Amino acid sequence: MSIIQSTNLAHTATCYDSEGTRQQAVAAAILAGGGSTTIGAAVRTAEIAHYRRIIASCLANGLPSAAFGPALRDLGTGGT
Repeated sequence: MSIIQSTNLAHTATCYDSEGTRQQAVAAAILAGGGSTTIGAAVRTAEIAHYRRIIASCLANGLPSAAFGPALRDLGTGGT
């Protein structure tokens, strides 16, 4: 499990929970099957939601969030 560590405990907890949610969504997509395109779309949706939750937590906790924009851009969201 890849967890973002921070001295801000609220942010660390949010990142931990978000990673767990992301992993559950990816596992559910794989179990549901439906072909590589369907699974890929579900995984992409889970990844986007994960990074958006992390960015929202950064903003809510007064932490920099710019490091996570490239991940969203790589997922095709334009960084938002």
